[in-house]
Parts: sequence; structure tokens; C-alpha cells
Amino acid sequence: MKILVLTAALVAIATCRSGSTTENQLWTVGKLYRYDVNSHTLAHQEEGPRSGSAFRARFIIRVLAPGRLQAKLEDPEHTLIHQEMKNNQELPKDLKYQPVSKLDQPFEILVEEGRVKSLNLPSSMPLPHENLLKGLLSALQVDLSTQRHIRSTSNNYDEETNQGLFKKMETDVTGDCETLYSVSPVQSEWRREIPLFASVEEPIEITKSKNYQHCHHRVAYHFGVPEGSEWTGSAHKSHEEQFMRRSTVSRILMGKEGPIYKTETTSIVAVHPHLYGKQKAQVHSYVNLNLVSLEQDTEGVWPKPEGGRLVENLLYSVTSKKVTISDDSLSSESNENVEVDDTQNRVVRNNDAASSSSSSSSSSSSEEAAFINDDIPRNNEPAYAALYMTHQSRVDKKQNTMNAQKLVQDIAQQLQNPNNMPKADALSKFNILVKILASMSLEQLTQTSRGIEIAKSSNNNIKSDMWMVFRDAVAQTGTPPAFQLIKSWIQTKKIHEEEAAQVVASLAGTLRYPTKDLMLQFFDLAMSDEVRQQKNLHNTALIVATRFINRGHINNDTAHNFYPTHMYGRLCRRHDQFVNEKILPRLSQELKNTVEQKDSKQAQVYIRAIGNLGHRFIIEIFSPYLEGKIPVSTYLRREIINSLDVLSYQGDHDVKAVLYSILKNTAEPYEVRVAVVDKIMMCIPTTPMMLAMAQMTHDDPSIHVRASLKSAIESAAKLRNPRYLELARIAKAAKPMVTKEEFGHQYSTKNLQDYYDNEYEMGILRDLATIGSHDSMLPKYLKYSIKSKTRGWNNDNLISASASSIDQLVDYYQYLMGQNHRNQELQQEFNHKYSAEKIVEMLNIKRGDSKPLEAAFYLDLMSQQRLFTFGESDIKQLPKLMSEYFSNLNNGIERHYTKIFNQAQVSVMFPVAMGVPFIFKYKAPTVVHIQGKLKGEHKQNKVTIDKEVYLTYARNLDGSVGFLDTLSNQYPSTGVVNKLQVSIPLKLHLDVNQGEVKIGLEPLRPDQDYNILHYSVWPYTANQKKDTLVPVSQDTTTKVINRVFKTSAIDTKFGQSVGMQFQIQGYSYSSDYKNIASMCHCRNMFMNLASLLSQKDVALTHYNLKYLAKQSQNKRLTLTAVYDKLFNQKQNKKQEYTASDVKDVKPNSEERRKELLNRVVPEINTAKVQILDLSATFEGAQKLEYVFTWAMANSPVDHKIHYTFFAGKNSEQHGNSQINGIGMVIKPEMSFLNFLKALDIEMKTVFNFNLNYGRNGNINVKGFLERSKKYAELLQNHPLAKVCKDQMGLNNYYQEACHKMIVLAHAPDFIKASVTYKEVSPRVKALMSQVYSMLGYLGYWALETNPMKVTSDGQLEVSAQISYLQQSMDVLINSRMGELHIKDLPIPESSATGLAIYTPIKSSQRLRNYYTNYQSLPYCTVDENTIKTFSNRAYDYTLSPSWHLVMLDIGSQPEFRNNKLVVLARRMNAKQQELYISYGLKTSGLHLEVEIQPPRDNSNKCSVKVNTNSKKISEGELTIYWDEVEETPLLQYNTNSDGVLVIDIKENRLRVMYDGQRFVVMSKKDRYTNRGICGQMSGSPRLDYLTPFGIVDKPEHYGAAFSLTDENADPKTIQLLEEAKKAAYQPKHQYTSILRNNGEWQNAAYSSSSSSSSEEKSGSTNVYRSRNYLKQREECQIKEQVQYYENHDEICISTLPVKSCQTHCNAGQFTSEPVQVICKPKIDQLFKAQRDQIRRGGNPKVNGVPKIVQYRVPSTCSA
Repeated sequence: MKILVLTAALVAIATCRSGSTTENQLWTVGKLYRYDVNSHTLAHQEEGPRSGSAFRARFIIRVLAPGRLQAKLEDPEHTLIHQEMKNNQELPKDLKYQPVSKLDQPFEILVEEGRVKSLNLPSSMPLPHENLLKGLLSALQVDLSTQRHIRSTSNNYDEETNQGLFKKMETDVTGDCETLYSVSPVQSEWRREIPLFASVEEPIEITKSKNYQHCHHRVAYHFGVPEGSEWTGSAHKSHEEQFMRRSTVSRILMGKEGPIYKTETTSIVAVHPHLYGKQKAQVHSYVNLNLVSLEQDTEGVWPKPEGGRLVENLLYSVTSKKVTISDDSLSSESNENVEVDDTQNRVVRNNDAASSSSSSSSSSSSEEAAFINDDIPRNNEPAYAALYMTHQSRVDKKQNTMNAQKLVQDIAQQLQNPNNMPKADALSKFNILVKILASMSLEQLTQTSRGIEIAKSSNNNIKSDMWMVFRDAVAQTGTPPAFQLIKSWIQTKKIHEEEAAQVVASLAGTLRYPTKDLMLQFFDLAMSDEVRQQKNLHNTALIVATRFINRGHINNDTAHNFYPTHMYGRLCRRHDQFVNEKILPRLSQELKNTVEQKDSKQAQVYIRAIGNLGHRFIIEIFSPYLEGKIPVSTYLRREIINSLDVLSYQGDHDVKAVLYSILKNTAEPYEVRVAVVDKIMMCIPTTPMMLAMAQMTHDDPSIHVRASLKSAIESAAKLRNPRYLELARIAKAAKPMVTKEEFGHQYSTKNLQDYYDNEYEMGILRDLATIGSHDSMLPKYLKYSIKSKTRGWNNDNLISASASSIDQLVDYYQYLMGQNHRNQELQQEFNHKYSAEKIVEMLNIKRGDSKPLEAAFYLDLMSQQRLFTFGESDIKQLPKLMSEYFSNLNNGIERHYTKIFNQAQVSVMFPVAMGVPFIFKYKAPTVVHIQGKLKGEHKQNKVTIDKEVYLTYARNLDGSVGFLDTLSNQYPSTGVVNKLQVSIPLKLHLDVNQGEVKIGLEPLRPDQDYNILHYSVWPYTANQKKDTLVPVSQDTTTKVINRVFKTSAIDTKFGQSVGMQFQIQGYSYSSDYKNIASMCHCRNMFMNLASLLSQKDVALTHYNLKYLAKQSQNKRLTLTAVYDKLFNQKQNKKQEYTASDVKDVKPNSEERRKELLNRVVPEINTAKVQILDLSATFEGAQKLEYVFTWAMANSPVDHKIHYTFFAGKNSEQHGNSQINGIGMVIKPEMSFLNFLKALDIEMKTVFNFNLNYGRNGNINVKGFLERSKKYAELLQNHPLAKVCKDQMGLNNYYQEACHKMIVLAHAPDFIKASVTYKEVSPRVKALMSQVYSMLGYLGYWALETNPMKVTSDGQLEVSAQISYLQQSMDVLINSRMGELHIKDLPIPESSATGLAIYTPIKSSQRLRNYYTNYQSLPYCTVDENTIKTFSNRAYDYTLSPSWHLVMLDIGSQPEFRNNKLVVLARRMNAKQQELYISYGLKTSGLHLEVEIQPPRDNSNKCSVKVNTNSKKISEGELTIYWDEVEETPLLQYNTNSDGVLVIDIKENRLRVMYDGQRFVVMSKKDRYTNRGICGQMSGSPRLDYLTPFGIVDKPEHYGAAFSLTDENADPKTIQLLEEAKKAAYQPKHQYTSILRNNGEWQNAAYSSSSSSSSEEKSGSTNVYRSRNYLKQREECQIKEQVQYYENHDEICISTLPVKSCQTHCNAGQFTSEPVQVICKPKIDQLFKAQRDQIRRGGNPKVNGVPKIVQYRVPSTCSA
């Protein structure tokens, strides 16, 4: 009985098990299943034909035993498709299928619970056939068991109702990925789908959807994918963008007990051919199997597979390499699994999501080591999988060498005729050449190279180009053999210096396989002796090698996402310590050596190289320099900060802390802190940091830091791209706290501007960062970069330039370049009463230390990285280099340059449902081709140059989306080619001679037509052979995607009027070119240009701009320009204000210039005349001349301004014509220094203009500008006016408020003009009528029209009322068409400044001052008791009878200064000041000494005494002393009607306004080198506290510090001087400590009670378990023990003991605590010894840069 019960139980268990499995349901033993197979894969765009292939067969499956199947295909047939189709499902009926051989062999299948376990295939079956079978079997795979399910509460499946929804890991041909199963009833109409089984029980419907975001094994190849571009799954983070969309969905109809009646699997991949855009191309792969019969198996035995090849899973196979998939079930749906690693005493948190941190210390993707589908290519063999991701023969193809040579020759020949390059598709052929070279082994590459190297030194342009094309193609290949060949070229000197540098420059972006061996080889090459001897090559190789190491190893994002890790796994072990052991120590030592040798140029290179690595240990390397322990210049410290850009971009928390600490240290040099602003915005400061930075814009002592922070926060808050969402959010929170103070454009800035279009997936970021100078208006550091989605957000086009001192650089250049022209005989010393040397000695002024000049120029453009460093020695070599250049110029110079490279390369390949590889390729090949000859002559001031140049720039944006049809070896694809080419064939003749320039331009070959500009877009579909040498544009299978209607078409010629014909010809089907509005998408012109050249609506487009030489009568254009300035012009004759014709109308006419001179000089007292003469002559059969001459006369002692112009056209065919105009302006009286008097003066400016044209045509304009009473009243009540009046009450008339109000008081606010005209041409009248009408339709302003108020014909009245305070203007126009009133027309905020009639400062100078915080032409005012410095510091001080130094230039290198200037002042009594000026010129030997005293005896004029060796050429109202060497006034002075003396030395070298009581000095030549009571002229008020003795805080001490203690000294001033000396203290810099802590903070800040921020928590990926290392057993209790752990590259030791429990005891109640550790490389012997001490139970103390990690520590310890 017991036996019966036991047997029944076993049967019941077996029954239950069989009910829970699916293979018995799906595949019944002894049954024969016949399926019809219909599958196809198509590539297509939204419009146009589809290209692809189709496959059909009968699939027979017989079940031999449970889980063991045998199958084969019958009548397999295949065909290619390339035609229009309605959709992807309805294939054309007329397809011609062809049989497929070797695909009908029987094979075995092992299944378990519905999933395929393994295959046994014939050994002769090719891998492409194997993958096709895997695609079919993947569609038949149904597994409803719990095997490999992903645990989740949402999983459910009811076996009774056969309904459910659950996730599990499942392997098919596309990968081992998470699969979502849905089991549900089927719709009632299921019988239509399976009519052969309409009578069976109602089936169920099963759908499967792949989640490629979560895979345990992928089969894919990728390279060059832009950072942040998601293609393996869905973009779900703010910094990710969906680059490629991919899905695989299966739908299965099967019986509840089996079988599968119908299954269809669809894979869809959607991607824009140019990476991003609205119009996606698709590859659609469809597999369908329909059961046609299910019968008892009566067939005989099938032959077993020949040889038998075991295939362990359904994964797509690239090689015969076996890949094993684990069947272990996952424990949870959660993305975080915790595993204890006892070997490292840590709890490891594994993130399933394929996310990786950029930081070198953060964990990378958990998948990175799993995807190994092929062996990593060796140094001497190509990477076969990179070609098509299909099995390749592992031997060289003999025809490769021949094909490569043929393509090289073809491309070289096409470069000689750029007109045909777009049609011949040379750049596409270059890509084909690169593909061929990528398939070559090192031996074959070397053989090919030998055959082409002989052309390297050939004088034949074609042969020379063959070498350059081949050289550049090898550089773009990116395979290990290609690198070995380049390495051998360099080592054997086949390429060297600049040529080798340009080859190496692109390798960081082209090398595809960053193995440890390759990275070390590259670095060793850069550091080798033969390379170090070549400066440019060494610098470039080092920069590029370190960039490559960062991308391929240190930066986990790029190491995983940029390189083919899904094919080969991680190419270098993530924790490999070679960077710490071999790279960083060597670079660190080299940097230290160069600093010790004071070799700044090379130190900059090593700083940039170390920074490029982006390893967090670089902070430790840079710390001694940043902390000042190893002294370096401020420039190098700034460059160290700039080199932290890579680490900052990677978001490293330590570098963020370091940067913020330096920023907050106000004792740091300002330029170092401003550099920090740029970098800290890269790593996104925390909210508290940003709020503190906003507060710094109010109170930071450095104006440059305040300006930079303000622009950084405000511009970051405006960013719209979701990628910068976090930065924008934090910046918006801080923006309201930012200061309202406006900073000048010359101060430091950090400006971010983006353009983002979500619909069309366009994104561009522009980044401008500058560090302003104290000694120049130009920045001492400038960085401009552009980032885009297409290139990748971490791969920007960047240009940066930096210098230690702009003023020093300019001085060096001017001095050295002027050495050849310096007249030594004229140079002499002059003995002045108060010379610069005497003042320096009397005041004990110390000149600044002469610091060596340091400079650099960095380029990262189009995947080329270059760094050029400079020093004083390079600048000093300029004259020699220029001399050598001009010597070679005399003999003639020929240049031939060709450079071809890819601006971007992106490849992505993976299998789709049909078992064929999807292939995406994007490349941007670019060529720069220059051929030219140059010859010239240089004599003194005359330069003559003759140049022939043929410049060609061309680039393609070539993207294709398709798949490899493995049955036919065809590549069906669709894509877009965007072509741009610019050609400039030109002969140039240049003559430059003392103010006269003549340029001759003509085509290189006068009788040849040229295609100057070509732009085209070609969307297409194609079905090419796999290894074709024919570009897609020339392939016979290619079909261009066309539309029905063109949106634009043009075919027009222009230039006929000048005898040179050009033609614009083309058309477009794209809506982008419908009109101007559709072409302009934003206000930023650069963004418009970028979007113009990359279409939004991709459609066939073709435009050409041609020069038609054969139809052009004129062949040469000659341009001339003459500018002259004449002084002291006087004529005693009456001025004529009526325009008249000019006699001499020829180009460049001296007679005409004299005639116009005579028209403007009369009736102007001592006129200064400016003359500009321009002409353009078109020479040839229809000679044509255009001439324009302009002259203007004015004088500081005359209110009149006269101007005249002539415009003429001279034609031999149509005769001559000319237009002549003459005008006059009468300025009002002005009050230079008194605001209240300026308000009292009637400000009215009268103008008159007369224009003659044609025979009797005339236009006459009369009008005036005036200041209205209403505006004067508004000025009286202006807030600044109240401040000014208060200052004037203290007898201070020209402080900042008064200066601004004086300028506003001289600004007219009402303009009225009356225009009369006659014989205006109908064309002009029609144009004016259209303008009038258009104004009425513009909705920008309020308009009123009154057609009843008309003027008589030939008359026009115009008036304008300006409101400067409201920044608007009302314009009233009265004409014969009526009255037009334009209201509230906006005007710039600087309008009053620009329109003011205030002659001491020119309008252009005032405008520049307005936008530079009054630093373009800074002024200093010495009023009665207040002094305003050049840098806008105002302090109370009254001059005494002691002479006070006002200005003195104390440049650190006075030998390079051309002039010496001293200005002294003293106050003899309460109402009178005296001035003394000493000035001398080195070059001319001229000098002058000026003594100025206030007016005496009720005279209105000041007393001026001049001692000089220059010639006086004018005396009277305007006195002029002349510099005969430079032919300009050395000194001129005059007295204004208000009694203000105006002195001008050397035209703006120094300008003085003086009224006897006060004076104003203006200058811009002594920035940062000026000393005196007017400050340093640095633009920074804080620096105007520095005296010769140090910094003083009291204003009286500052003023007295610059007093002279001579016989005229005032005793009270001497007393103040002595007090200043005692009170002074010295300025000093205090550098920032880098991540250092003392013992108290180690005990307090990181104790268990301290909390860490969310940012710190998010950055932690490992939790370590504390251990006790005591060997002898003791009582079980909590003990404290210093902890350590080891990574692959470092040892980390805790700074304090941590709670622990001995191993023989039981630890309990664990908590997680932050512990401070210090990490150092394993090569550190001291750290290794301290680790060993811990192992013995010791507690050593360690020092270094700390970081925080988490430890699990016990609270209890029991036996």
C-alpha cells in the first residue's frame, strides 16, 4: 500500500512539474512542425524609396525527445529590395527571389521550458547563416517559467487563466536583456490570422518587449558616440539625450497547451543620419513564422550535422568565440544589489543601470566587463569587427594595396581641380580609403606606405598630394597597425616637426582601441628623445597622448561609451595603476625640473598634459605650486587652474572644494580667482556655494572677481538646455542676490549662451571666459568655445590665448619691431628740473620686478589639439625671423599644403531581429588645400607683395543608416550627404607706402570659370556592394530622395554693371529656405549660420556661386586707400557752402584731395584736416572706376566744422558721373568744467548740407539740434545733479557725478531739419514711398499717420524729440504723402553720451568710456579738496605748496618705453594750483617742459611756459609745437571761452583741462604703471591705496606720500609724509591650503554624529567593513583600530582609529559612519610600511590629502 501511495505522489509531482514547464506544451515529442518563414529588413527615411532585402523559406521542426529538436530550412530564398513602398509590411509582388545555398542543412536545438539552450550546427555552416537561424529561433522562443525572472511585486502570472505580466532576462539574437512578457486573451478575430487552425481552441496572445537599457550581454560595436548620447536604451537623465531609438517587440499566438501558431518579431531602429534631427531614418527588421501544418513525424532519420559545432546560446556571433550566459536568477528589480567582499573588507553596491561616473574614483558600469564578443586587436592586425560586425577573413586581401594606391592617386588628382571636387566626391573617396586602410595589417600598411613615400619630396603637385592624402588617411584610420606606422614614420624622421605634429594632433579622436599597451606606447613616444628635440611635435604629442589616456582609461564615461567596450569589454582594466605608476610620476618630475630651470614654456606644456589626464591625483601634484611651497609665477598658477578643466568637467567633488577654497581666498591674486570662476561653473557649484558667490558680487575686494561672478551667474540662469538644468536651477536661485552694479566690458567675464530646439534636436552652447588686465583694455586670458550635441558636450571647438602681461607683450613687440627704424643719433638725454629719473629717486619709487613674459595659445578645433607656448626669447626672435622672412620673400616662396581629416567619426553596429547587423556611420571629412606663390620686397616703410593662392576648403557631413545583408554581402542603406565647399583662386598685389594702400585682385586664371561656393544636401537610399570602392553618389544603385515641389529656386547673374559676372544657381526642396524668416531662428547670428548649414527640414538642395570668367569683360580689380591728416591749415578766403563738381575724377588723385582740402579749410581758425580717398577700378575691356573722397576740417579754437565729399563713377562706355556734397556744423559754446554754467548756456547746434547730382539735381538740408528747456529742467532734478551740486558747494566741480551731468547737459534732445530736393529720380522716389509704406505696417512702434498734412513737392520736414531718461524718441516726418508720427522709438541707453556736443572728449571716446566704466580714456580730477583717480577712487585731499606727483610711468622695463612723462601739481593758495609737465621721446629725441600757472591780473588765460627743442608752428589762439619725425603735433594748447586751458600732448598721450583752481588729466598709456595721487590706472580702485612705502588707509597719508621734499616743501605735508611711512604696510599674497585638516577637525568634523551632504552621499559607491588586526585573542569588546583598504592602484588608510571587533568575536548592530582616509599610490613605500604596521595591529598616523568614505562599524562585540 505504501508503495502505491509513494508512486501516486511521484506521478503527481511529475505532473505538476510538467504543467509548470513549457517545452512539452510547445514541442510535442514525435510531432513535425512546418512553418512558413517570411522576413525582411528595410532601411528608409520618412519619404522616398526603401532599400533592403527579403527572405522566405519553409522551416521544419521535428521533436526527437523532450527538449531535443531537429530542424532545417526548405527552399530558402532571398531577394534585394529597392523601390517605393506604401509601408514596411506590404512587400512588392514582383520580387524575384533567388535560392540560398548551404542553408538547408539539418541542425539540432536543445530547449528548456521554451527557451533555446544551445544549437548543434554543421561545422561548415557560415556564421552569417548561423545568425540568420538564430533570428528565426529567437522568434519561436517562449518561456513562461520563473527561470531568470526579475523579482518585483508587480510581476504576476495566473496559470489558470493564462494571463500575466512579468519581467525576466532572456537571450535572443539581439542580446541577453530584460524582457517584458505580457500574456493575455486574443481578440475574437484571431481565426483570420491563422485560418488553417480556425477550429482549434482559442489561443492566447503573448507579447515580448526588449529593454535594452538593462542587458547582461550585448553584441554591439560602437565608437565615437558623443557624450550624453544614449543609444543602448532610453535617455532618462537630464544630461542624456536620445541619440538612437531601438525596440524589439514580438507577438505570438499560441495554444494554451501549445503549439505556436504564429510569431512575428519586429526590430525598429530610428536615428537621424546626422546624429540629431527631427526626420529620423529607420531600419525595420521583421521576422514572421506561420504554422502551416502540425503532424505526426513520419520522416526518416535526417543526417546529423557534419562535424557538429556547439553554439551555446542565441546571441549574434561575430566570431566562433563562445560566449556563456549565466542562468542565475536576479534577486530583485532594484537597481542596487549589496554584496559583501571579504577580500577587501567592503560592502559593494552594484548598480545595474548602465551608468558610469566620470570621476576616476567612481564606479563604472557593471556591464563593462561582460560584453566580450571578440579578441582585442593586436598591434599588427586590424580590428575586423569594426568593419561590418560580421565574420571577416583574418588574412590581408591582396587587392587592398592596389585599391588604396588607386584611391590615393584619384583623390590627389581631384584636388588639382577643385571645381569638380563636389561632383567627383573626393571626400567620400577619402572615407573609403580610410576603410581600406583599417582592414590592413601592419605589414600590408608598411608595404603600401613604401610605394607612396617616394612621392613625398616630389615637386609634382599630384605626387606630393598623394603622400599627404595617404599620410592623413593613416592618421584617421585609428587601428593599432596605423598607429605603429605613424610611430615608425616619426622615429625614422619620415615626418618631423610641424608635419608630424599635425598628424599626431588628431590621434586622440581617431584611435579606437585604448589598450594599456597602446596608451603607454603613445606616451613613451611623446617623451622619447627624438620627439623631445622637436618642440612642436613634443608639445602636441604630449597633449594628445594625455587626452587619449583620459578618454580611454581615466574617464569612465568615455572609456565605456566612446570606445567599443560592448565588443571587446573594457580595453584597459579599470583599476590598472599604470597612470599612477608610470605616467603621473614622470610628468610630475618633469614639471618640477622645468620649474627649477625656470623654463616657463615647457612648464606650461606639462601643466596642460597633467591637467588633460583628469585624474584626481593631479590635485596632489599641483598642490605644492598652488600652496606656494614651490614658487612659481602667478601666470603658471593661473594656468594650473585652467588645466583643471577636464577634472572639473568630470564633476570631481575634491576639485570643486579646492576651487571654491581658492575663490573665497581674497588674498589670492585676482587672476587666479577669476580662472576659478570659469572652472567651478563647469563642475556645477552647490546651492550654498552659488549663493555665497552671489554675495561676493557685492563685497569682494576684486572688481574682476565681482564682474566675472555676476556674468557667470546671470548667464547660467538663462540656459534652456535640459543638459544644464541643474546649473541653471542653482543659478536662478542665486540671481536675485547678484549685485545691480554694471561692470565695464574690459573686466573679467564668464558668459554662457545656448541655443536649444527640442523639436529639431538642435543644441549649441557658446562659452566666453576672459580674465581682464590691470595694464590693458585687452584681457590677459581669453577662452572661446562652442559645444554642440553633434560633437559631444565634452568635445568642444575651443580657442584660448593667455599672457602674463598684455602691456609687456605690446611693449616688447613695438620696441623690437621698431629697432630697425630707430634713429640712434636723435636719441639723447634731456635735463629737466623734475625728470622721471629724479622723481623716482626723490620718492624712492621702486620699479616693479622685471618678470619674464609668459604666453600661450591653445587650439582644440575639429578634433585637432595644439598648444603653442611663448616666452621673451620668442618675442626677441621676431625681428630676426621677420628679416629672414623678407629675405626669402625677395627670392619668392612657394607653398603647397594639404590636410584632410574627419571632424567627427561615429560608428554604431548591433544585430536586429533578422540576425543581420544594423550599421550606422557618420563622418565629417574635411580638406584644406592651399597652393600658392609669394614674392615681395620690403624697403623702409614700403612693402610690395605679389601673391598667387588657390585656397580650397571643403567638408562633407556624411551619415548613413542601414544594415549588412549577410546573404548577398550588400549594404542597403539610407542617408544624407551635406556638402560645403569654398574655393578662392586669386592673384593678389599689395603696395603699402606711408598712409597709402593699393591692392590688386584678379582670378588666378583669367579665362577659367570658377565655382567659388558650393552647398548641397543629398538624401538618398542605396543598395551597395559590401566593399565597393565607388562613393554612394556615383553608385548605380543609389536613388536620390526627391519631392514634388521646390520651395526655392534661383538662377541669376550679377556683376554685369562692373564687368565681372557672377552667377547664383540652385534650388531646394527644403522648407528651411522658403524665406528669410524660416532661415533665421534666433537673434544670434552665429546660431543662424550654424542652423543654415545643417538643415532642419532635410531635403534635396543644391546651390552654386560661380565666377563666370569667360563672360566677364573686366579681369582685375584694383583698390586704393589713402588717409592723411594735416594740421595748422589756414586760408584767407570765403567759404562756399554750395556743392560743385570736382575737376580731377581719377582714382587716387592728389589734385582732387587738394581741391577738397581747399573747400573745407576757409573760415576755420588753424584747422586740422582729415582726408580719406578710396577707389575701386575694374580693369579690362569695359574699364570702370568708382571713386570716393572725403575731407573734414575742424579746430579746437573754432566752432565751425566743414566737411565735403565726392563720389564718382567713370566709365569709358557710359561716360562719367559724380555726386558732390558739402556741409557745415556750428557748435555751441561749451562749459568744460561747470555743470551749472553748462545748463545756462543755450545749447544749439546748426547744420547745413548741400548735395549736387546729375545735371541739375540738388538736395539741401538745413537744421539744428538743441537742448530744450524741459530737458534742462529734468537735468536740474536728476539724482546725479543733486550729488553734483553738493560737490560743487565744496568747490569740487569735476567729480564723477558732475562729469556725467556735464556730458548730459551738452546733449541735444530736439532735432529739426528741412530738406528741399529737385530732380530726384523716379526710382528713388518709389523706394522712399515703399519705405514710408513699410513703416506703417511695422508693429514695433506706435504709429500715427495723417495724409492731410502734406508738404509741397520737393520738400520734406523731419523732427525728432528725444527722451534720454526714457530711452525713446518720437519722430515726425512731413512729406508730400502726408505726416507720419513714430512714437516711442527705442534708442540705446548710451545715446546721450554719443550725441553730446562736448569737444574735450570725442564722441567715440565717450561711448567707449560708457561701456568700460570710464576706463577706455580714464580721467583723473584734482579738485579743491577731493581727488578722483583714474580707477574711480575718490578721496578727500587738498594739495599743499609742496609739489605732488600726479603722474609718472614706472614700467618694469623702462628701456622698452618710448616716452617719459611726469606731471606735478601744487596749490600755492586756496584758489590756485600750478602744474608742471615733463615729457620726452626716445625715438625722436624731442622733449618739452611745461610750467602752467593760473591767470593773473584779471586775465582769462592761464600762463604757459614751454621749454622744448621742437619747432613752434602756430601761435596765438592755438599754439602748436611740431614733431618733424612723426609729422604730428608734439604739443598744442588753447583756452576755451570759459577760461579752461586745454593741453594736448602727442594727440591723446596726455590731455589736460585746467582752470587755475582744478585740473583734469586724461590718458590711456600708463595703465597699471602710473604712480602718483591719480592712482595706478588699473581699473581697480582697491589698488589706489598703494604708495612707495606700502599700503596706507588714510587719504591724507596717500596724498602726502607722493609729495616732494625739496626746497618748496610744506611742513605739514612733510609731517603727513612721515606719518604715512610709519602707517604703511606691505601687500602680500597668501596662498590657499589644498584639502588640509588639523587634528581637531579630524576628531570633530567626521565623527559619527556629523552629517554629510546629499552630494557627498551620492558620490559614494562603496561601504567598507571595519576590522581588527590584533593577532592574539582578547576579550570580545569594541576596540579602535586604524583601518585600510586597497584598490588596484592605491592604498587608503584612515586618519583616526575606527570601532572594530576581532574576527573570533561576533559583531552586531552595525551603523554606517563617514571616515576620513588618505589615499596614495601603491608605489609609495612609506604607505606600504604603514599598511603592514596596521596588519600587525598598529595604529600609524598618516598625512596627505583626505577624502571621506563610508565604513560599517559595529556597536556591539560579543563572544
